Amino acid sequence: MRKKIMMMILISGLFLFCSDPIDAGEILRKIPVAEGLASHPVNGGRCLISDDAYQYLAFYDGDHRLTVTKRKLGETQWEFAKLPETVGWDTHNKVILFLDRVGNLHLTGNMHCAPLKYYRTETPGDIQTFKGLHKWQGKYEERVTYPNLLQLRDGALLMMYRYGGSGNGMRLLVRYNEDTQEWTGSGDSFISGMNREPTCNAYPFGGIVEDENGVLHIAWCWRETPDVETNYDICYAKSDDQGVTWKRWDGHTHELPIRPETADVVDDIEQKRGLMNGGSIVVDQNGIPYIGYTRFDEKGNNQLYVATPDEGTWKIVRISNFDVRFWFEGRGTIPESPPIPHLSIRSDGKIRAGYSNSRITPQKGVMTFTREQLVTMTPGTFPIEPPDPSGPSIPNLRATNIGPLPDGQVHYMQQETAPPNRDRKPENPKTPTMIYLVETDGKN
Repeated sequence: MRKKIMMMILISGLFLFCSDPIDAGEILRKIPVAEGLASHPVNGGRCLISDDAYQYLAFYDGDHRLTVTKRKLGETQWEFAKLPETVGWDTHNKVILFLDRVGNLHLTGNMHCAPLKYYRTETPGDIQTFKGLHKWQGKYEERVTYPNLLQLRDGALLMMYRYGGSGNGMRLLVRYNEDTQEWTGSGDSFISGMNREPTCNAYPFGGIVEDENGVLHIAWCWRETPDVETNYDICYAKSDDQGVTWKRWDGHTHELPIRPETADVVDDIEQKRGLMNGGSIVVDQNGIPYIGYTRFDEKGNNQLYVATPDEGTWKIVRISNFDVRFWFEGRGTIPESPPIPHLSIRSDGKIRAGYSNSRITPQKGVMTFTREQLVTMTPGTFPIEPPDPSGPSIPNLRATNIGPLPDGQVHYMQQETAPPNRDRKPENPKTPTMIYLVETDGKN
């Protein structure tokens, strides 16, 4: 029997529902890979990739050791390589694995306010030739967190990361050159909350997004201390030269770095108002951005919001009408976050906002609307539909494959793990569990 599947992915250390339901079709095979660390959900994210002939997966094994594995597409035997990296209990320390246009594999991760960890193969596609380089531009790389890869439409590779700490950090952007095999950047940040009083740092909503015309878009909130309740303000910037310069929505060019005093503020939100980092940003075919996030409404309830530029200003629309107040605070990876809208643009141009939260009724839902409906409908009146009435979502989904696969197939990584524990060792850590590579036919 066919199974329609709602994909969930982990991106840059944040738990995010995939922006659109994907009908992965019928399961063809479930291939065991190896036992992996299961005490916390540190495995997953951008760790499963493929080229025309091979598939690669990076994960932490049952002994906390960073491992890269490889198989020929269509086969079930795996080749393994162990790297000199051991992870602790921090769920932030996910791994990013990617290929350049020459065919070399790159890997970075196992960092939370720690020196840069970066490996690259010396021979294209050969996982036994990973070499630790631990350098991008050679500046601001002693306290790195949240590496976030963007592969542009022309194949170019950009890496955004944080230097500093939560409540006192900056965001930098570097670019990879396959000819010289070097990363280059301006040497300075493009968003910063350092060297001011009080300090803060930016938490991007899902990373940088490239639209159909090559324009880059980013949205973020600020945080003043490591405590999540000090999140404040939604901000936005765009770049039409691959991140060299950045502008407000109205076209005004920023003097870099962008700071709280100079940012294009989308929604002016005070601290302790229920704003959660981990929102989302999408851009439609006309280059118009939509920013999804959660905060308290005027009654103090958690609500879903979407912001978009309209007639020269930012229009802020409450799309939900929940009767729940979920207070969250503290440091580390939070075991459960408030409901957050995860946006996508459907093939018909409609905006889709999905959410999942055990404290909300219904616990999972989708709201779909046109741009005109978004800017004209009464707040809180958007109907909620089931996310996938024809089938269950995938349990324990950790990553989906990025790269070419045969015959339109969809592949994903599956592993059962314990939930986050605020980046501390659990009292009774869950024993290692099997990691599976699941192949589906990808047919509707």
